[in-house]
Amino acid sequence: MENLLVVIPAIKKNAVIPDQLIKKLNGITLIQRAINTALELTTRDNILIITDSAEISLISERNNIEYYKNPTLSLNSDNILNSVIEIVTHKAQNNILLYRANTPLVDSSILQEAYKTFLSDTDIILTSVKKEKRKLLKLENSILTLINHDDYFEELKAFHIFSKITVQKKAYKPYIIESEKSIEIESYQDWWVCEKVLQRKKIIFNVIGSIEIGMGHIYHSLALAHEITDHEIIFVCNRQYEVAVDAIASMDYKVIATDNTLKTILQLNPDLVINDILDTEEDYITALKQHHIKVVNFEDLGNGSSYADLVFNELYDIPQCSGENYCWGYEYLALRDEFYEAIPHRFVEDIKEVLITFGGTDQNNLTLLTLEAIVNICDQNNIKINIVCGSAYGYKADLENYLQQLKYKNISITFASGVISKIMEKTQLAISSNGRTVYELADMNIPSIIISHHEREATHCFATLEKGFVNLGVINHEIQKRIQKKFEKLVEDSDYRKLLFMNIQRYSFRENKQKVVRKILELL
Repeated sequence: MENLLVVIPAIKKNAVIPDQLIKKLNGITLIQRAINTALELTTRDNILIITDSAEISLISERNNIEYYKNPTLSLNSDNILNSVIEIVTHKAQNNILLYRANTPLVDSSILQEAYKTFLSDTDIILTSVKKEKRKLLKLENSILTLINHDDYFEELKAFHIFSKITVQKKAYKPYIIESEKSIEIESYQDWWVCEKVLQRKKIIFNVIGSIEIGMGHIYHSLALAHEITDHEIIFVCNRQYEVAVDAIASMDYKVIATDNTLKTILQLNPDLVINDILDTEEDYITALKQHHIKVVNFEDLGNGSSYADLVFNELYDIPQCSGENYCWGYEYLALRDEFYEAIPHRFVEDIKEVLITFGGTDQNNLTLLTLEAIVNICDQNNIKINIVCGSAYGYKADLENYLQQLKYKNISITFASGVISKIMEKTQLAISSNGRTVYELADMNIPSIIISHHEREATHCFATLEKGFVNLGVINHEIQKRIQKKFEKLVEDSDYRKLLFMNIQRYSFRENKQKVVRKILELL
């Protein structure tokens, strides 16, 4: 950029806020931010500050930056280009980047791309603008009528890029600045917004989800992400987890699918990475730490867990390994958002409705096995059966065929697990897998029969009789008989179910998410 002169106009009398240019924004003055940005573009010899202020002149000297000082200088939108040309006529550089300090979110990467755009057509004045979508109305006979509904461009006083030779042509070309960066400090409110944006950190969620693994990690990460509003959130998924990518994309978060998760994360240069991917490897976590990235893991018993800053193993009440970075047990279990307004049950003698739910994928088709086991008992007692399957449930056709053949029709089925709390509000008993749903059932005071899909899930030891659950262990060839026997007892023996209810109602998880998020954000 040897042929480019960066000119920073710093006119004190033009400030909207008193001493705006020498007032610290997130710890750094506006003029110093502008100087730092310019130095990321070019050398000190290619920077000139134009000012009417002794204080800004001193800041220029201390940065070893050349300045032009004139106490009577007055710059405005009409005269600024001509005034700058007069001041820099003797300079060797032909191209001028006029960069204002009052748009501190327009950083060097934006200016570099803008300059590349200018070099493709140096006969124009490249001008920063922001895109506005407006609906224009007019008042006719006390009634509002639409005049126009279109996209508009508004000048953003961030920069002009032009050539000394062609500036007089006054041929302006827009360079659009994205809305988040297009904040111009014209009020105290703008100042506050800029400061909040500058204080934001970049947080990456690395998540998994598939037919085999289930969707619990995705829903859990989304629940945490919803609580983090002051920082930039990006989800990164290995490309093999297309289910995960689709689910997250539907929530309007930025999602990157990649074949090399670590490489992609490092390229994004985050401040914090949250891994909800089960066991991690040592090489992966140490690579993040070597780049000074804070690391938080969930449900991680892998070799990498000991190197993370925090590990929340909320599904394991008994510690599986030692270390001060581990947080064990249900006190760290974060509920999904929908449960915070849900109303927990009070005990009732009769069971009116039952819930069957085995996760987002239900790889063992426990949904159908359970339905077959309990349908006759429900028919005899007129108990409504509510079935909740995830969108990735792979046995939908088999289940629907079975339901068509049944004479008993007091059965409801949904594949929208995002409304399960509403269904739980109506059910007095549930049959579920041994994942996070167990804690949701506990929070809603619903005694339940629990079956694990596999040995790892069986290591989740919250679901016990002492906490209100009948735990049948890992699925086996006798599971239907065992479900039928326990379900019948719970339906017929209200005293037994009341004992379970009294055990389960001691537990609530509604303060946990905020506690977990607080501990995470303390790392930043």
